[in-house]
Amino acid sequence: MQLLVRFCETDLMGIVHHASYLTYFEAGRVDWLHRRGVSYDDFVKAGIHLPVVEARVRYRKAARFDEQLVVETTCHEIKRATLRFTYRILRDSDLICEGETLLATVSHELGLRRLPDALREVFMRPETPR
Repeated sequence: MQLLVRFCETDLMGIVHHASYLTYFEAGRVDWLHRRGVSYDDFVKAGIHLPVVEARVRYRKAARFDEQLVVETTCHEIKRATLRFTYRILRDSDLICEGETLLATVSHELGLRRLPDALREVFMRPETPR
């Protein structure tokens, strides 16, 4: 997915603030789901929430206000009650940042819950054009 760096995502030096990359990762995950015909709301309606329980970010190069970036998102691993996504953020062919997040599948009461087969199938679907 493509995104344009907004001024509010930068620091005093005009460089993307380190915390903004986690927001970019989330945007990538949401887009990844949409490209498979579902949204986070579909999970909530099924009684599943997907909180991030672990995050890793590796910064390679600086990105700045008004630059066009591409977020590449992959669902790397599906386990009984966790999902691991990996990310690459690029500016043209330059790798700006890479990372991963681990999401847990939990109930409304925040107890760990097995990912139902019907929702697990979503993560096996091919991408559809938007």
